[in-house]
Amino acid sequence: MNKSTVIKFLDFLSFVSLTLMLSTGVFLRYTLPPRSGGDEVWGFSRHDWGNVHFYLSVIFLVLMSAHLVMHAKFIKSAILGKAPTEKYYRLAVGIVGAAALIALSFSPVISPINDNNKGHKNYHEIRE
Repeated sequence: MNKSTVIKFLDFLSFVSLTLMLSTGVFLRYTLPPRSGGDEVWGFSRHDWGNVHFYLSVIFLVLMSAHLVMHAKFIKSAILGKAPTEKYYRLAVGIVGAAALIALSFSPVISPINDNNKGHKNYHEIRE
């Protein structure tokens, strides 16, 4: 596997982990806030979703560290003012991929909440 392929794969995984981390953070804040009782989504309680969020954060940190190491030559040339211009076709592909990934990663937010204490399902409501 050449360096360019590794960088593309690493960048893709970094983006996926960031999007999922953002999704779980918003999800925990608005769907399963503190003191949400026995509410569960997909069989996971608030505590379980917090663990998912934490491990996604660790994965993202590791991937970003590897990303910076892989782009060290570019970072050095950018600091020295010698960086090449980027190609714009990547932007279009990135936008389409980002829209699909964001839609997928926010699916827990629109999923029903199972209230284990009351034994029924309800949908997301803003709790304060």
